Amino acid sequence: MNDAAGQSEPDSAAPPAALEAFAAHCAHDFNNLLTGILGNLELMQNRARRNGIKNFDGYMEGARNAAGRAAAFAQRLLAFSGRAGGEAVPVSVNRLALDIVELMREQSVTVAATLAEDAGEAWCDPAQLELALLELLANAREAIAGGGTVSLRTAGAGNRLLISVTDTGDGMTPAILARAMEPFFTTRPNGAGKGLGLAIAGHFARDAGGAMTIETGEGAGTTVTLTLPRCPT
Repeated sequence: MNDAAGQSEPDSAAPPAALEAFAAHCAHDFNNLLTGILGNLELMQNRARRNGIKNFDGYMEGARNAAGRAAAFAQRLLAFSGRAGGEAVPVSVNRLALDIVELMREQSVTVAATLAEDAGEAWCDPAQLELALLELLANAREAIAGGGTVSLRTAGAGNRLLISVTDTGDGMTPAILARAMEPFFTTRPNGAGKGLGLAIAGHFARDAGGAMTIETGEGAGTTVTLTLPRCPT
């Protein structure tokens, strides 16, 4: 890190409860609408096949793919709202990290993993931890679009454990860092980003009884660290 580096406060960006409730309401309504859309798409495709209509499947597949992306966004809204469900269980962070690294590799994204033997198990919802890490890795991948590396590190720290995602991209200015965990804030042009990745990861960490911090600086890359409770023994 250089002299311009900065660090966000762990819980400085907890979203208002009203915004979380609104996001959950939107996600549920959105999912209900998508259920109807997907059901009708299936009926349309079946009728087209019965009537011998050709060159139709490609259009239907495109519509289903778009609906699938919309459903994934609704799931992210639920995660941001803290109402995605799931129970806390022991989660081997190293095993989960390796699975995610392999998943990223299949998407042609190389992630260097440094996993501490004493990292142990986190006490959290495994699906939400996986989503949080995927969001952080997606942000890191975008940060090195012009070249660089992404790494994932685990470490033990007493009754806590740490999971960090680091990129060697351009880093954040102080002004961007101050807003980085705001829901729906994005620096991507024309609003291309949803601005939910850091908000989702931060919400997960708080709900799990931990915290999320961001260390960054102009020209110094970015490291986002989740601090989580260890599994009780």
